[in-house]
Amino acid sequence: MSELATNFEEFPVEHAHRHRLAENGRESLAHIFLMPEYGMAGFLYPSMLGTGDARGMACFFGPSFPQQVEESHNGVIAEDMTFADWRLGPMRMAVTEPHKKVSISWVGERIKVAAEFEATHPPYAFSMHPRGNPPYFGDNRTEQHGRVSATIEIDGKSFPHEGLMIRDHSWGPRIWGINQHYKWIHATTGEASMHFFEMQAFGKTELRGFLFKEGKMRHLVDVDYTFAFDEAMLQREFRVTVTDSDGRQSSIEYDIYGTLQSSHDPKTVINTGCAKVRFDGADGVGVCEFNWNRNYFDFAKDYAVRYG
Repeated sequence: MSELATNFEEFPVEHAHRHRLAENGRESLAHIFLMPEYGMAGFLYPSMLGTGDARGMACFFGPSFPQQVEESHNGVIAEDMTFADWRLGPMRMAVTEPHKKVSISWVGERIKVAAEFEATHPPYAFSMHPRGNPPYFGDNRTEQHGRVSATIEIDGKSFPHEGLMIRDHSWGPRIWGINQHYKWIHATTGEASMHFFEMQAFGKTELRGFLFKEGKMRHLVDVDYTFAFDEAMLQREFRVTVTDSDGRQSSIEYDIYGTLQSSHDPKTVINTGCAKVRFDGADGVGVCEFNWNRNYFDFAKDYAVRYG
């Protein structure tokens, strides 16, 4: 492997904004709220295609809700609509300071959100890795954590929140079904952060990710984890030790308090677990997401507790 880039602060600011996409291209930005104080989690998720077709989604879930609460809006956006003021139906997103600050809101019938995000570390760009982003899963993507201040209202009930948010931004082609399986894992305390994306396709495993602590971000070179499923093959326990390119290690334990099952493509099923974490002994929050080929998942889930 060629030398791993470490100049994360120099990632071009234009990539914080909207990209010109080919017709088969997709751009999306996940904003994940982790709110263990309420036993809930959620996300605001604007996405758009090269055709101009776009969608905004808002979803909140967890033990606090008998069923997840979700709203969405589909429409077409203008070519010249930028991320300085991106609007679609009840959703608005404004990148107010590239790679540093974002305002995002949703004003729907059941869900109302107004939130301000401020990053706690530079964006981690997959293009800075020698092998880049797997091309079937986009031209590039960034992963970033930060602090969030939000007012959230669901079915008339208020959930004021000061906490930590996970935000990712991807653009380019997206062929969901090529990944037989992936793990998309995040953890942050505000002072320290970790992310890894382990993708399995074409008989190969690709690892991208970072460790940020003591003010320094480095690529991950190894992850060593254990996990356990419940009877529905949803991940309920997860522990990981990561090693970065400087040889630093961190150990993180996940207490998964809410799981959401979703899909963006009929070939896949995505199980997203939102968690409280212990990150090198400090309290934080995280996401533990497993993506499966749907045919495999539907078959294997009956055997998960016995053999998984």
